[in-house]
Amino acid sequence: MPRLARSPKAVVLVVAALVATAFAVTPAYADDPGLNCAVTATASITVTPNPVVYGQNALLQWSADCVSNTPEDVLVLSGPGLTPSTAVFPVGGGSQPVFISQPGTLTWGVTVVDTSSDTGYSRALASTSASVTGVTTVPNLLGDTQAQASAALSAAGYVLGGVGTVVDCNNINRVTSQNPSAGTVLLPHSSVSITLGRKPTPPAQCP
Repeated sequence: MPRLARSPKAVVLVVAALVATAFAVTPAYADDPGLNCAVTATASITVTPNPVVYGQNALLQWSADCVSNTPEDVLVLSGPGLTPSTAVFPVGGGSQPVFISQPGTLTWGVTVVDTSSDTGYSRALASTSASVTGVTTVPNLLGDTQAQASAALSAAGYVLGGVGTVVDCNNINRVTSQNPSAGTVLLPHSSVSITLGRKPTPPAQCP
């Protein structure tokens, strides 16, 4: 039985299929080490203590790894307490103290970025959250004497700041206003100023 000759068209189709298969198996970033790292990177991030304490430092720790790390690849850490709020670090790992200055639930994240101009690729890798405990608020000082106000502030973890006066015959030597106001969330060791009532300057008199 005579053998069938393959047409040139059939040969072209076979070659095209083999080329397509090769590209499908080989990742598009195989020849781009920077992008290779960004695509394959993994990371972890933790904060201790957890929950974190208002007005104190917590320790942020992270680690990351990837295939073929290059100078083009950086980790971007974002979240409260970082200075600046977004910090760039080499791929790898490390730790940094973060000061807790706000209440609520706080979140920190790790993103890997390929900074090479031909890709600009980035990908979020990991995040961690922690609730804030020990939140302190300014006590109500209205009606207190200066000594009472100072003691109340000290007990709450604050210090007495400026002391002013205003004519107020109904509250002589008593706090008529304060700044910040009562109930304000304020970092420990912050100062709170007060205004005391006083008699008018003679010859004026209280009614």
